[in-house]
Amino acid sequence: MAKSMLENYRGIFVTDGYGGYNAVPEALHAECWAHFRRKLLDSIPLDDRKKPIKGTAAEEGLKYVKRLFEIEEKLSDMPDDERLEKRNKFSRPVYEEILAWHEKTSKKIITNEKLKEALTYIKNQHVELGQFLNDGRIPLTTNLVERSIRPFAVHRRAWLFADTPAGAVCNAVMYSLVESAGINNLNVFKYIEYLLTELPQLENPTDEEQLKQYLPWSDSLPDYVKVSASEVLKVNKDLLANK
Repeated sequence: MAKSMLENYRGIFVTDGYGGYNAVPEALHAECWAHFRRKLLDSIPLDDRKKPIKGTAAEEGLKYVKRLFEIEEKLSDMPDDERLEKRNKFSRPVYEEILAWHEKTSKKIITNEKLKEALTYIKNQHVELGQFLNDGRIPLTTNLVERSIRPFAVHRRAWLFADTPAGAVCNAVMYSLVESAGINNLNVFKYIEYLLTELPQLENPTDEEQLKQYLPWSDSLPDYVKVSASEVLKVNKDLLANK
């Protein structure tokens, strides 16, 4: 499925550890450190009071990963090229410490099944996890996109016809359109209203070249569907809140 959807994609994509993404031939595949952090967190054993036990191998590994996140937080507002430079200065040594921790820990007899899963994860995914050190544009996690699609995952239970493949495709198209409108500083309500008014009047509604004029990033869109970057947040949050 991932290969068929992304086979013509040539950019960067950041994912969880699903192996199917490795079949995408040309794109640069990076992976999310939040998923690995969660595996480590879940593998820390708890005492009788449900408190994490100090000094375990899992806790040691988690400390390294937390350092990566602390460094990344300080780099968040930097240009991509400067962020990459700082990552290689500060984050790369921590990444190498994580690999050394993995090698050291893997040589021990591990009875903690969840820690075994975390060790297997870093063993299998270390190349993809390390891609953020090669390109300053690559985020450390998929948190941003997961927060963006959370409304879709929450709302789909209440949507009629969303339980069919065709309904899922329609939902995906509409959500992509709405999210793209927001990114391009459009008032989502006015933009959708504009599309519903104008598209039925087209002589050939399947003409791709003609339809490009109506895409969210088109320069041909009327000014009344556009808002400032600060206004778009309020307008579109209000729209989502009233769904």
